[in-house]
Amino acid sequence: MSTPVSVHTPRRTRRFSWPRIGFTEAQAAWAGRGLLAAAPLLSFTLVEVLNYNNPWTDFTAAQLILNLLWYYAGEALLYLLLRRRPSAVKWGVGLAWAFGCVNHYLISFRGRTLFPGDLLTLGTAVNVAGQYNYTPDSKQVITFAILLAFLVLVSLLPKEEKHAISWKRIVPISALCAGYAALFFGTGLVEALEIAPSMWTTRENGLVLNFSVCLKYMRVEKPEGYTPEHLASLSREYPGEGAVLEDGQPVNVIVIMNESLADLTVLPGVESSRDAMPFLHSLTENTVKGYAYTSVFGGTTANSEYEFLTGNTTAFLPAGTVPYQMYVSAGDPTLVGQMKALGYRCIASHPYRSSGWNRPAVYSNFGFDETYFERDFQNRVYMRGDARSGYVSDQSNYENLVRMYEEKSPGERLFLFNVTMQNHSAYNMPWDNLDREVWLAGALEGRFQTVDQYFSLVYQSDKAFEYLVTYFSQVEEPTVILMFGDHQPQVATNFYTDVLGDNPDTALAQRKQMTPFVLWANYDIEERDGVELSLNYLSGLLMETAGLPLTGYQEFQRELYEDLPIINTLGIRDSEGNWYGENESLPEDLASLLSRYQVLQYNNLFDKDRRADSIFSLR
Repeated sequence: MSTPVSVHTPRRTRRFSWPRIGFTEAQAAWAGRGLLAAAPLLSFTLVEVLNYNNPWTDFTAAQLILNLLWYYAGEALLYLLLRRRPSAVKWGVGLAWAFGCVNHYLISFRGRTLFPGDLLTLGTAVNVAGQYNYTPDSKQVITFAILLAFLVLVSLLPKEEKHAISWKRIVPISALCAGYAALFFGTGLVEALEIAPSMWTTRENGLVLNFSVCLKYMRVEKPEGYTPEHLASLSREYPGEGAVLEDGQPVNVIVIMNESLADLTVLPGVESSRDAMPFLHSLTENTVKGYAYTSVFGGTTANSEYEFLTGNTTAFLPAGTVPYQMYVSAGDPTLVGQMKALGYRCIASHPYRSSGWNRPAVYSNFGFDETYFERDFQNRVYMRGDARSGYVSDQSNYENLVRMYEEKSPGERLFLFNVTMQNHSAYNMPWDNLDREVWLAGALEGRFQTVDQYFSLVYQSDKAFEYLVTYFSQVEEPTVILMFGDHQPQVATNFYTDVLGDNPDTALAQRKQMTPFVLWANYDIEERDGVELSLNYLSGLLMETAGLPLTGYQEFQRELYEDLPIINTLGIRDSEGNWYGENESLPEDLASLLSRYQVLQYNNLFDKDRRADSIFSLR
């Protein structure tokens, strides 16, 4: 009797079947078309809600239409690419929400909106990304819930096969998208509608429109009156001085750009429990001090660094651009080249990673002899964390500067440019190696813990600066030390709106741009207090105070300063104290002076093959 053979039949696993609405093919097609029409409206709404705007009341009709046209163009291109209406819709809304979320975090962390130039600074962003708090807020939670509900709804539609996209669709859709882009970027449409880039928020334009306008303005046009004859005339008028040193000039010139150093008590209603900078405020002998007005707020340190080292202003550049990433090339005239021509050994140092702001390449192009970054600093002490999570303290940083000085040959001329890191955001980090010694007082006491941490950081910076000045006060070699802040801190978004209001005028808004500077020497110099200027003038003030030769460019700026002492991205102040905002016209005589500055800067920055080197360099 034969034994029966058993055959094992594998059990079928049931695949999850997403429930679908029982539409006919025609109904599903019309539903897909409806979603294609509605999705850009939803994308726009989610993005603007994420960025503190009411999408349907905060914009003019022109701004609304231009925003929506970008969303519809993007949706159309996704449809051509994916060939399924539901897929195009899901990707379009999802990418829009993600884009809006990135800008939401940027406003929260840096106090400004997203710019095209930020795409070139991703390395810098990654450097400090771990220092921020990414806990979603109510706007993110609500908009994500709406996004998720929408994605579920779209997934209920019958599954759609890929469309065979014919040339009859590709050509008109592509032509319409290209036509809109050409109209936007290649004509004066934006200018005619009086739409200008917004530096700090998207409230005036909307995120996508503001980003597009900034992209349009990345190309810098030749200023009116830019001719070889005009340049030649300016070169004759401002010939500059020879590269000759005389007795009594400093052997050592030390410049410190202190990360986020600011005196927040310049803001209305802001008080601290004690003076956060008692040593700096006490300096009077052989001291020049006051406030420098920056072009950036809450971040983009590289632009303050650029303005100081070059004498150029980012006010003449497209909103959101970073010259370190876009415009710098070898041989550009800078303070570094000026000091090298005078026989100084030039050192750049920064106690953080070298990948930030393209600094290794920039410092090489500027002509620094040596560069030092975090790993090059000895005996590093960190504040608010360890080597992985914290920042090198100012005290530790300055001890390394002293070491660099002590390692040089006696009498060797030294120019040392240093960018600190201690006070960098975020200000909700641990209090490791940081005493709570200063905090908000008055009506704001207890309301902003980030401000309390910031005040304590500044207090430590002041103590560290006292150490540095005390050391060099005992040095025989004539030494000049200049310290200034690169921008005010982005401590909390609502802190500034609380003290300045939602729509401050130009004069009030400029309080956010004020940072202290102090120029001290260990020998006799003329003392001055209460000096106010923009950062583009500060290197010229340093050279003039130190009695070092000026370039023609600095001679021109010295005259310009008398009439227009402050020029930054938010506006201009004249010698009478009148402020002119971004879109306000200057009186004719002042506009003419400003035009000369624009001509010189354009030649310096964008016409390098025909640069008038005689005006930008020492003879």
